[in-house]
Order: sequence, then C-alpha cells, then structure tokens
Amino acid sequence: MTLQTGPHPAAAPDDPAPRGAWARLRPHLSRQLVLLLELLALTGLVVAQPLLDVLGRAPDFLLFRQADGRDIVALAVAIAVLPPLALWGIDLLAGVLGRRAQAAVHLVLVAGLLGLLGLLVAKKLTPLLGVGLAVVGVLAAIGGGLLYARSGALRLWLRYLSPAPLVFVLLFLLMSPAASLLRPAPAAAAAAPGTAARGQGGPLVMMLMDEFPLTTLLDSKGHIDRRLYPNIANLAGHSTWYRNSTAVVGMTGWALPSLMTGKYPLEDRLPVASQYPDNLFTLLGGTYGYKMRVFEGMSQLCPPSICKDAKRGGLSAGGGPAGGGEAPGGFRGVLGDSTRLWRQIVSTQKVTEDAEATLQEATVDDESVAAGPDKDADPEGRAAVVKGYKRGVNFQRFLTAIRPGNPNQKAVYFVHVLIPHQPWKYLPSGRTYPERTFGERFAVGGHWTTESWPVQNIHQRHLMQAAVADRMVGDLIKRLRDAGLYDRSTLVVTADHGIAFHPGQNARANPEGASVPEALWVPTFIKQPGQRTGSVNDVNWEHVDLTPTIADIMGFDLTWKPDGVSWADPKAAMRDRTEKWFYSRPGSRRVMQGPPNQSIALHGVTDRLLRPNDGYLGWFKFGPHADLVGRRVGDLPVAGSGGTAEVSGLSEYRQIDPASGQVPSWVAGRITRAAPGLPGRPLVLAAINGVVGGVSETFSSAGSDPTWFSAMVPDTLMRKGDNQLQLFLLDPSGGQQHLRPLTLSGDT
Repeated sequence: MTLQTGPHPAAAPDDPAPRGAWARLRPHLSRQLVLLLELLALTGLVVAQPLLDVLGRAPDFLLFRQADGRDIVALAVAIAVLPPLALWGIDLLAGVLGRRAQAAVHLVLVAGLLGLLGLLVAKKLTPLLGVGLAVVGVLAAIGGGLLYARSGALRLWLRYLSPAPLVFVLLFLLMSPAASLLRPAPAAAAAAPGTAARGQGGPLVMMLMDEFPLTTLLDSKGHIDRRLYPNIANLAGHSTWYRNSTAVVGMTGWALPSLMTGKYPLEDRLPVASQYPDNLFTLLGGTYGYKMRVFEGMSQLCPPSICKDAKRGGLSAGGGPAGGGEAPGGFRGVLGDSTRLWRQIVSTQKVTEDAEATLQEATVDDESVAAGPDKDADPEGRAAVVKGYKRGVNFQRFLTAIRPGNPNQKAVYFVHVLIPHQPWKYLPSGRTYPERTFGERFAVGGHWTTESWPVQNIHQRHLMQAAVADRMVGDLIKRLRDAGLYDRSTLVVTADHGIAFHPGQNARANPEGASVPEALWVPTFIKQPGQRTGSVNDVNWEHVDLTPTIADIMGFDLTWKPDGVSWADPKAAMRDRTEKWFYSRPGSRRVMQGPPNQSIALHGVTDRLLRPNDGYLGWFKFGPHADLVGRRVGDLPVAGSGGTAEVSGLSEYRQIDPASGQVPSWVAGRITRAAPGLPGRPLVLAAINGVVGGVSETFSSAGSDPTWFSAMVPDTLMRKGDNQLQLFLLDPSGGQQHLRPLTLSGDT
C-alpha cells in the first residue's frame, strides 16, 4: 500500500465540481450584464440625454426648486442609473420564468425604448405632433424591435454605447450652464479695520414680494387704498414710503442680485452666492456675524456656510392643490419635477416647462378655513373673512423663526414670497379657485393678447391676489410686535418688479409706453428703528439703492463699491438725474422718463377698476355693467333664450364646500350657439344661486369667433353642497336691457 501525501482530494484547487458550477454560472451572469448594458445605452439616449440637456440649459429649474450641489449631483446620477436598473429588474423577474420569457420581455423593453427614441428624433426634426407623432413612435418600435431580434450589429452597437450615460452626466455636471450651481461660494471677506457696525443694533427684517406694481395699491388720488389693503396702509403710517421706487430689471433672477448687491445687472449670471460673492447676506452673515434666518425661495445668494439655520425649500411646483401640505424640497422635490418634465419631453404634444410659472406657495390651509363673514367688520354679512389660513411654507417658517429675544439682537430675517405673482388663484378671502383652460395662452413671449377682456379679467384676479400679500404684511407686523422686536427692527417691505396689464404690450421684461409705470414702479417701505410716524419720500429711488440705504440706516460699511446710492440721508445722496435706468436684460440699459411715468403710476387703479366702497362684493363689481353684480335675477327682466354654452368645470358647482378653502369662483367657457339678433360680442352674466356674481365681455381665443367668456363671482354667494350656476346673455334690443338665459352643457 502506498501512503498518499499532499492535500486531500476534496480540497484540491483543481477540483472539477466548483469549476463546473462557475462555468455554468458565468454565461448566465454575462448574459444578464449584456442586458443591463443594452438598457443603459437606450435609457441614456431616451431619458438621460434629453432630460439632462434640458436641465443643463435651464439652471433656473434647479435653482427655483432650491436644489443644492449634492442634490444636483444625486439627480444626475439618478437620471442615468435608476431607469436602466428599474427595467433590468423587470428583466430579472422575467428570468424566473425561463430564458425564453426573459428574452421576450427584454425584446419588448428594447422595442419600446427604440420607439421613444424614434419619437424624440421625429419631434425634434419634423413638425409632427399628436397622432402623427405617435404613429412614428409605434413604427420605430416595431422596426427597431425586428432589427434588434435579427441583427447582431444593433446589439453590438448598443453594448459599445453603454458608457454614454456617464458622458451625459459629466457634460451636465462640468460643462452645462447648470454647472455653475455646483461651484462653492467664496468665503466671506474679513471686515477691514474700523468697519465695525456703528449702529445701535437691532434686527433687519425684509419681506420681498414678487410681481407687485405700486399702482395695484393706489386709488385714483394716489393714496394707498385702506379699504382693500389695510395692513400695507398701516405700515405706510409708521415707515418711510419711497414713492418713486422703481425696479431696475423685470425678471426675478436678475432683480434679486441687484437688490442685494446694489449693482445694476450688467452680466447674465445666476442668483447664487458663487456668482455674487459680495451681497448683503455674505456681508452681514460673514463679515459682521449676524445670525441669519433667510428663506430665499428663488435664489441662493446666502451660502450654506452662512445660512446654516435657514431651511430652504417650501416651493410647490406643478400645480398641486393649495394648502395641500408642504411639497418635498431638495432632491426629492427636484426628482419628482424632473420626472414630470421628462413626460413632457416625450409627450406627443408640444409642451414646455416654465419653471417660474409653476412655482406655487400654499397660502391657504384647507383644514383651517372658517367660512362665513366677519360680523363685527361687516354687519351686513357681505365680506367673507377666512380666519385661519396658511401663509405659504416659506412664509410660515419665516414667521416661526422670529422669536422673542433681545430687541438689539444682530439678526437678519429675510423672506421672498411669490405673492401676488402668477398663477393667480387666490380670492381676497384667502380661498383659492381652480384654473380654467382656454384655446390659447393670453401672454406669449411676454406680450399680452390683443384681446382686451381676458387681460382685464387677469388684472382683476391680480388685484384680488394682492389682498393675500396685504394679509402677509399684517401677520409679519403682528409677529414682530408679539416678539418684542418691532420697535428696534429695521423693517423693509418691497417687491422685485411690477407687471403691466395692457393688451398687446409686454407685461414686464421689456415695457413700452403705457406699460412702463406699472412694470417699473413698485412699493418700497422702510421702517427705521424707533420710527413711529410715516413719511413720503419722492427721491429718485432705484432698487440698486436698497443695500446702500440699509447699510447707512443700520450703521455698517459695504466692502465693495455699489452702483446705487443711500437715501437714508437724502441731502447726502449723489444722484441728480430724474430719468430711470431699466434693463430689459443684463447689459441692455434703457433710459426712461421719471416724473411723467411716476405721475401716471400715482393715479392708481383700485377705485377705477373696483368698487371698494361696496365692501367684499366690490372686488367683483368689475367691468361693464358692474352695477348688476349683487342683484337678484328675479328682479331683472328675463325673456327668450340666449342659446347654449359650455362651461369649464360645470360639475364643480354641484359639490361645493366653502370650508375646504377652494371654490369655483372663476366662471369661464364659450358660447356654442347664440340666438339670432344679439350683438356680435354679447355680454355674459354669471349668477350663483339666483344672484348675479359677475359680468364678462366675450372675446376671441386662438383665432376663434369672440364666443369665450371669463368672470369672477363671489365665494360668499356659494353654499355647501349643490349650487345653481346660471348664465345669461345681455340683450340691449328694444331700448331696454333684458337677460336671455343660456342652456349649459359639459366641460370645455
């Protein structure tokens, strides 16, 4: 017998059993890896490339959603990796049923992605939309699937193309305009010797509103209309009202840096600290050590190294219901909005994502709305006052951050609220109303439609939404008083730019003629510490003057040279010109007349467009025959038939709950058949529960006949449950006006 030496056979490294198992497993793993590589290539072309391309060229989309550098990097990686991994997971699940099942499922996935690729190419290169574009996508899917099944060349090409998503991600993060959001903000400059704050201390409180012309607040005599905006009128009574205050640019992304730096917008840069290292936030938070409570909303001028305690976000994008809770911010929020954006990219319709227009703040708390009038303020019961409303996530956090403490504290409380900025959806009571759809957008390329009535109707809705801004001002003043900080604070309330409402003209970015007074002149109020009486100052204020003026009031020195001047002491100011400088875009300066345009701005609109003396109902007494609003239908002559009309959201009037915070106060639709003998543009009266609530002119939409109508009706006319909506055409024939009822049908 021979004694065997060496390792036991079971432990031999060349044992055939493990080698055989690996040999059987390796082709399977290789096959699964090939499937993943193919999905990586195709999703890179269909998802990552088009989406990262759009996001890279529109950094505002990320900025407005308050995505920081980590969020942006995580978003790019998620866009490149999550779609192929999700589809690969489907492949793996199909593999449980066998190799043939997996191959069939993978073929369907590949064909679908190739179809989407064909759709995207056709959408970019051809004018096809709708059914025609969908047919192209289906044909591309069928042809691509057949080619993939029969051609090894396509499969090999996809495998070689699998690194493409990595290339798309690197281009997005390193070379796109959005890459500037990833650059770190420079450290704050140290204070120069002798620049310690000279003032007596006290917090700086700033509330920046958006798209708010001065004319909105004023009556025809140039007074702030206390009947409509009592809180802002109260603020003017114990602050300095810079009545000749103008914006220097009509777009928020350029206006904010001008306000915070005191410099005119000479270059197109993003409103982030890395692009504007010298600004009011970096100066006070870095150089002077102020405690920062900054809620910017649409900019990132205060870097995280300084604004450590500020909770960014609070903006809801995409049109969710008002008061529906806080929208997720940061990575979660931008990922969700990017998903919706991709669905638009691959849609068979031509749709675009307007980042700024989709921003919304939840201003109404649906669960705390108290319906009904305030009997003490309005014994006749005409005014609806919503007692408990949520002021918007950013604004609510801002108010919460203001806490009782040392009235001489060195702190900055800043908030930018998207009120009364569009979308216009708030009633003076604080309730919201659903959006309505027409055949066209009434502002295209910054210009209003030439149709008069829809622009007037939007102006009315803007005035109503400004009432929410007034309530915010009242809440801020109350919060400061309750915290014992009001008297010692420097309080600034202003707006970044205005907006004009003139058919056929530019709304704000490039105003001409009649649009200039509304687009440039904005409310600006500054209450100094200890100030208890109001004053009006008509110096030639431009918004680059804000930071220099605050610096003088609070007693600190700027570490850079601003373009603006300080008006804290008008005698020491260095601006002699009366003209206004305005930039249609960075670097493109226009010189506009000052005194003549200010005179127009001071002629206000409140009592020319509305009926403030009529209480809450006065908000709805707007336009031709406004005297009919509030009258009972039974007291008016009704005869014959006016024809038929389709009403947007008709079913909503059968299930109204005023306590929910949302009511269908916007009545809109089109006349489908008008009775003979009526004017070419008849007036439409909308009645709720037998009372006339609004009157609308008829107008054209998308080149159609002037059969469309749009009117606002009071929420106070609505009750819980089923409500009766009636529409009438106003017939002036025979020398006597009488109503001709319309038969209502379906939703438009």
